[in-house]
Amino acid sequence: MSIHEQDRALCAVRRVRTAREQDSRIGLQVALSTSRKRREDAEHAHTRLVEAPGFAAGSLTEFHSHVLHVTLLAQADVLAADRAESSRAVAQEATVRWHADRTALRVVDLLLERRAEERAVERGRRETRELDDLAAQGWLRAATGEGR
Repeated sequence: MSIHEQDRALCAVRRVRTAREQDSRIGLQVALSTSRKRREDAEHAHTRLVEAPGFAAGSLTEFHSHVLHVTLLAQADVLAADRAESSRAVAQEATVRWHADRTALRVVDLLLERRAEERAVERGRRETRELDDLAAQGWLRAATGEGR
């Protein structure tokens, strides 16, 4: 894209918005990756809790140890689920920000395209006007006999 003199400021805005869009896209990729990892961690924690063996028989100390173990597994499950939900919320917000940044960049691109089209139309009008003037001059010369 060539930079027209009238578009220099808008091109500077485009460069800033491009950098912002790239940053938000990278942030989105990190947030989605983190969210995926935390969701897998939550699934593993829940699986460990569900698959924990029940207490069949044993001493009071063994029962107490078993209860403590299951309690810790339950706490780990809740903590992992909370982290997964927080990660999901962050990824959702990152998605919204990236869409907003991408839209802002596209708006600048469309404005630049519209300006280029308007300049092309105006250039076409000028060329048509010049060609009409040349044709009129040629006709006038031919009609008055100057061209001979």
